[in-house]
Amino acid sequence: MTRDLPPDDMEDSGAHPLAKAIARWLVRYDLLAFLLGVVLIGLVALGLRNLELASDNRNFFGGDNPEIDAVLRLEDTYANADTVFFALVSEDSAFTPEMLEQLKAFTEDAWQLPYALRVESLANYSHSRAQGDEIIVEELIPPDLEIDAAAAERVGRIALASPELVNRLVSEDGRALGIHVNLALPNGQDGVVHDAAEQAREIKAAWQAAAPELDILLSGGIIGDLTFNEATKRDLFTLIPVAFVVVTLLMILGLGSVAGWLGTALITFSGTLATLGFAGWAGIALIPATATSPLAVMVLVAASCVHLVLSWTRRLNAGVAGDRAVQGAFEENLAAVAVANITTAAGFLCLNFSESPPLAEMGNIVAFGIIVGWLLTALILPAIMKRCPDFRFRPVRVPAKWLEALARGTQARAGTILIVFAALIAVAATGLSQIRFNDNPLRYFDESFEFRRDSDAIERHLTGMETVQFSLESPEGESVFSPEFLREADRFADWLRTQEKVVFVGSITDVLKRLNRTLGGDDPDAYRIADSQEANAQAMMLYELSLPPGQDMNQMLDIGRTKTRLIAVLEDASGQDIHRFALKAEGWMEANTPEIATKAVSVGVAFAELSRRNNTAMIWGMLTVLVLVSGILMLTLRDLKLGALSLVPNVLPALLGFGFWGWLNGDVNLGSTVVTTMTFGIVVDDTVHVLMHYQRALRTGLGREDALRDTFRKVGTALMVTSIAIMSGFVIMTQSGFAINKHIGSLSAVVVALALVTDLVLLPAVLKKARS
Repeated sequence: MTRDLPPDDMEDSGAHPLAKAIARWLVRYDLLAFLLGVVLIGLVALGLRNLELASDNRNFFGGDNPEIDAVLRLEDTYANADTVFFALVSEDSAFTPEMLEQLKAFTEDAWQLPYALRVESLANYSHSRAQGDEIIVEELIPPDLEIDAAAAERVGRIALASPELVNRLVSEDGRALGIHVNLALPNGQDGVVHDAAEQAREIKAAWQAAAPELDILLSGGIIGDLTFNEATKRDLFTLIPVAFVVVTLLMILGLGSVAGWLGTALITFSGTLATLGFAGWAGIALIPATATSPLAVMVLVAASCVHLVLSWTRRLNAGVAGDRAVQGAFEENLAAVAVANITTAAGFLCLNFSESPPLAEMGNIVAFGIIVGWLLTALILPAIMKRCPDFRFRPVRVPAKWLEALARGTQARAGTILIVFAALIAVAATGLSQIRFNDNPLRYFDESFEFRRDSDAIERHLTGMETVQFSLESPEGESVFSPEFLREADRFADWLRTQEKVVFVGSITDVLKRLNRTLGGDDPDAYRIADSQEANAQAMMLYELSLPPGQDMNQMLDIGRTKTRLIAVLEDASGQDIHRFALKAEGWMEANTPEIATKAVSVGVAFAELSRRNNTAMIWGMLTVLVLVSGILMLTLRDLKLGALSLVPNVLPALLGFGFWGWLNGDVNLGSTVVTTMTFGIVVDDTVHVLMHYQRALRTGLGREDALRDTFRKVGTALMVTSIAIMSGFVIMTQSGFAINKHIGSLSAVVVALALVTDLVLLPAVLKKARS
């Protein structure tokens, strides 16, 4: 049995006395509050002067990350440098006089890149051959060589027979050639990196215009760094303005008030400025993972405004005078909006558990923006509501009678609803087992970036783009030329060549075996490791003395000649592939060559490990935010049972979202691992508004079913408008070309949609059954 719901009581909203006092002050001193808001915006926005963009994917790692420390130590040992890689792809054989002449000229142009330290191609490959008792080391294509068909055929025959070249500087089918450039760029100077990358792009463009019959491809570390910077700018200057326009349009359609729309637009824009200003003040350089932080703040701040504006327009439509309508709206919603913003900020602050600094920085940026947006909502919105012309129109919204019917229906079918959700949970739980980690820096960029397209094409036509490296150390008292050490290294290199996805293995043993064959009069039986340390060392010394400038062996040998670097190149490798390969290689060495066993080292390995550790860390972050938010809700509601029940619709959306993601996609990356912690604070917002209004309705004397109908009538529309606005923001984030942002946007939009369903359908059923 239900009774008619009473009209809104404007004299006694049932709000806490403190909320009433604050609402009265904000309405009475609205101009002063507005001025304080403007000052706050100005102070925070000054930080925009210090805003910087970063362009190195190693920013994802903390200063004490062991895997990236191993990468840096390896680079220090082997005189590593920044890289550029060009590929020339022909429809037919590359071993024609015309194309080899082009390769010679292209190699010369590559030397013009700033800070070029080493350029490698077939043109300057140091080929060794025997001539009587002498060993001749010369460029495979000498500068003064006139290339005719016979010379081109000879170059092709030598190149395609060399394990040092095939799938590195020449493709197996002989249609693609590579030019690898090492540059010794100054540390910490992004401008120099960008200039070098842009000049490499100019070389590519000029050659593509001059040789349209070839496909000229460009990749390498500094090209990736420049693309990293471009991805940041694209998201910052494209997605955020689009999101602002979309959210603004949604506010116009959903609020039905010009003044309400104006206030919401002003506050969301100011919150966006505050977010970027905070990043500037805090010295946080933006990368793609943090560049979309203002987008999240924008939609979350707009959600706070929606509840206040809709409550205000409901009062105006009921004939309540202007000031009383504003005060009543703030009395009714101030506590719920405050709790919602605090819990949302808490969720983002718990990203500080992340192992990746940019994700922690994103959490801090968004949390700050939310708190500032909350303050601006309270300080700026009252003045606009009071003093702007009252232009209202019919909004696009679900009729109140439909929402009340939904409340009745969920109460009547509570048992069925619980069974349906139990089945969904079972399906989602099995989907969790399908989730796999896939962090690969190259594939963070989608095909809209030329860097990704060219890198994929290089993998198809020439060589892999992912390298895993091993620094092998000789026994104490011996050098790398020890026959026993070299044979162990050669066994490992041979094993690597048999592994799936490995297309090239670079080892000093290949060079030494070639040199020993040359010293043996090109006898095929002499293609082996020499039996003495002295013979191997002498062969290498003769070789190095014959090398031209820029072609030393420091990229494979350390200065003391006690360590050597072995490189495995993988193609089409996901983060999980790289992780499995590294573990398998380390295990093989421990079992078969324990004397030289070492760790696999690469940025790809570091990302794979970071993703796994970050997932564990974010479990602690999730537990922390769960405890914090639960405590806040129980204190706010002052009802232990109601606070405990609130966890059901807050935990389930993430569980269901990840379960369905496991079935539909399966791949997760660093961005995916933070979604649960991040969205928990967001999805709590709807629950907060439902339960606080429900509890307030009970205190006014309504029965439980009537209280729920009243709650849906008053806040149901706001929940839908805010959820749609938040989902739209995250859907826009899915248009990012950067995989971390795409995953955050996709998963968050799904979780927010499920949260709306659970709050409007499951929560009433849970309240009904718990009461029973």
